[in-house]
Amino acid sequence: MRKIILLSLLGICLAVFSAPQPTVSLTMAVVKVTAYSHTGRTASGVRVQPGVVALSRDLERTLDMQFGEKVNLEGLGTFTFHDRMARSKRQQADIWFKSRSKAARFGVKRNILLVKMV
Repeated sequence: MRKIILLSLLGICLAVFSAPQPTVSLTMAVVKVTAYSHTGRTASGVRVQPGVVALSRDLERTLDMQFGEKVNLEGLGTFTFHDRMARSKRQQADIWFKSRSKAARFGVKRNILLVKMV
């Protein structure tokens, strides 16, 4: 009888302590948004095109972004993540434009809410 009780308690303890721990998944960040223009392919291998965004590597990690996933930049629209920024960039998104002049006209936008579309 004593063995049964001990084994039951052991089973309950194992069930309680081995249960998966809840995880926090961030889906948004406040970022600086810039613009870029180049021809060719992105880091994911697709050709640059309207709607492509490059993200800083810290955002890619923090938001657990995979190439092809979409993000919404508040007031600017929805973009598809296909490119990466230089390692030195932090908390930044870079929108692709067809021409350098359009990218320059876009300038820099600060404190923009980026939301990962799930």
